[in-house]
Amino acid sequence: MSNQFEFISTDPSISLKPGKSSLIRSRCMQGKNKRESSRRSQRAIRRAAATHKAESSTKPDLPSVQAIPPSLNDFALIRFASDIDAEAQGLIFKAFTYNVANPPSPLDRCVDFDYIESASFQWYFSDAVFLHSILFVSYAINDLVLPSWDGQPGRKMVSHLRKTLALLARKMETINVHEDEAVLHVVINLALLAVIYDDWKAAAAHFAGLQKIVQLRGGVDFLRSRPKLHLKLDRLDLAWSLSSGNNPFFLLPITSWEPILQLRLSDSSLYQPPADWDIRLADLFRDFQLLAVTINENVRKHARYNAACFQTILSSLQSRLMYLESPHHDSIEELVRLSLLALLTTTFEVPGRKIPYIWVAKKIEKAYIGAIDSINKNSKALQLWLLMVVAISVTRAEEDWFREAWRAAGIAVNWAEAKKHLTNVIWIECIHDRAGKTVLQQLTITREAADWSMGMKSWDPI
Repeated sequence: MSNQFEFISTDPSISLKPGKSSLIRSRCMQGKNKRESSRRSQRAIRRAAATHKAESSTKPDLPSVQAIPPSLNDFALIRFASDIDAEAQGLIFKAFTYNVANPPSPLDRCVDFDYIESASFQWYFSDAVFLHSILFVSYAINDLVLPSWDGQPGRKMVSHLRKTLALLARKMETINVHEDEAVLHVVINLALLAVIYDDWKAAAAHFAGLQKIVQLRGGVDFLRSRPKLHLKLDRLDLAWSLSSGNNPFFLLPITSWEPILQLRLSDSSLYQPPADWDIRLADLFRDFQLLAVTINENVRKHARYNAACFQTILSSLQSRLMYLESPHHDSIEELVRLSLLALLTTTFEVPGRKIPYIWVAKKIEKAYIGAIDSINKNSKALQLWLLMVVAISVTRAEEDWFREAWRAAGIAVNWAEAKKHLTNVIWIECIHDRAGKTVLQQLTITREAADWSMGMKSWDPI
């Protein structure tokens, strides 16, 4: 094609030079009025295709979609308080998201505890001691849920524990370290780790440290101003006490033995403690009943207990139970007291781990056997409650003494019937239902058909 240009005047009075008119027309009509099947058109198509192929072969190859470098790691732009590898970063994220979906305490389902603290979230990026303490707990729990776990601390858990202890030792040299909130949570994590591995000697050392920190920060008044923190300490403290047989570190003083919850007319159908019980135990028992009833009602209404109010009640119940130890260790009252303490253990759990409450489990076994005559004279509903509470908390249903006690009681009920009797005594549905149903199914399966049939005819919950 010619590259010459022809300029045309827009003045209509000026005539074009001879021959220019046909030239302009041919230029304007290029590509018009042509047949696609003509030889000329076919030659033009072949020339264009050959030219395109030649140009394509001379161009450098562009990277394909697969050749694009992968995106940065999700944590590449996050600067943690200490250098940690990708696996540890992923474990931090996993632990954080797990705690959002599965709060640390079963009580979160029925009590308004806000477990996500902005301050503790910041410590991941500003406090290396706290970061490594979260990692050793996370690795410990991660090991617990593995089918291949041999009961020994994992290598990475030990590594982060050592880093935590080394950094904490340096931090303890600073002035007023007891006011450092991150240090408080690090020591709580150390106590939790000791509980996980049944290292009660280490747990005692950590609890002593926590007790000193709390005393320096105001003692009882400090705990009352921090209901969530108080809950954590109380639950860990109870686990330590009932496993080791030692007195709790955070036992509040008793200011009154009077009931703290008001009995309503609608509560009159609940199981009534016998008149010959110690009045202090009877009042405690009723407080437990009313607390359980209130929680069950709140859950049905999609409401949750006020955290400060709930923790005040729970601390009172726990302290009164601890101070009330009966001199008659084989009495039904002592058995009920121990069973109420066992019931409190269900408000604390470790993922993948059932804490072995060895001391209190042995005490309950001895008390049950010693009080069997009194038990048989009392309501069968109370006997059902005693055995179910023990089975879902501190004793395995497979243990010989428990299986014999269950068989001798002649209990034969389905879950719906059992739950009716349990809620009439003391039962928090959102915490206890799943475990209770599982235990009852196990006991039903293992019973012999003949004994079960006899029990169905003779068992009377009244």
